[in-house]
Amino acid sequence: MLDSYSVEIWNGGKVHVIHESIIHLMRGQVFTINGSKFFTFGGARSHDKEFRKENINWWAREMPSNEEYIEGLKNLEKHNWNVDFVVTHTCPASTIELFTQDLRINIEIDELNIYLDNIKERLYYKHWYFGHFHADMKLPNNQTLIFNRVEELTRK
Repeated sequence: MLDSYSVEIWNGGKVHVIHESIIHLMRGQVFTINGSKFFTFGGARSHDKEFRKENINWWAREMPSNEEYIEGLKNLEKHNWNVDFVVTHTCPASTIELFTQDLRINIEIDELNIYLDNIKERLYYKHWYFGHFHADMKLPNNQTLIFNRVEELTRK
């Protein structure tokens, strides 16, 4: 459904404007919001896909396209691999090891986790936020798994 909205440029990156107060920040974009730069990259593989129905509660577009992967790298290059905040749905492969023992879950690493890991190795960022695993946890390397909490972001 998101792909049915026209693509617009907002604060330096591509978006879908759903409503005046609902803006979908597209994958692989860098936005400047209140003086801070944000890199966004949504998507993650459903771990329970076998229990879902395609186009009802599971969509193939949950994973990025090749074009989105490439565009993300190009946009980071344009910003000299330097942003304030990273907002992704899932996390880098190397981050998964930091919390899976605590949550007692087994995660299969996929191409998106590896892509994000390659970005993490090159990128200068102040903080990286991700969700997907339905828990709240502060992690090393300025990363936060966030689910129920709300955090105010400041430039510091």
